[in-house]
Amino acid sequence: MKKLLLVLVFLLVFFLIFCPQVFSCYKFLSPESNAVLENLKEKFREKEIVLEKEEGIVWIVVLSPNDEVLINQLQEEIEGQMYTITEITVINSKGESRIVWGFAAKEYPYNIPRLCFPLD
Repeated sequence: MKKLLLVLVFLLVFFLIFCPQVFSCYKFLSPESNAVLENLKEKFREKEIVLEKEEGIVWIVVLSPNDEVLINQLQEEIEGQMYTITEITVINSKGESRIVWGFAAKEYPYNIPRLCFPLD
């Protein structure tokens, strides 16, 4: 009986964490419980930074949970070409981050994301 109850509680927590679109606020919980659930959802949610131009998406940076993200755009000359570098500094990253190139990257080849992870 305890195992069944444990499984049901686990499934309920799993459902509440990974289905944030279903409920924005859970009326059957206290305000304190809602605040704790929102903090848990934010902790495990991946964040995306998307660069879009007129023709579509150039790139998407998918970030793991972190403490802070700083974004700075720079102009750099590399091998005689001017590049727009979007420097993304991730403070205290808690997992892997990745860059996904979009279909508009061919139209804007000189727009590059640069991920920075400062070491303490």
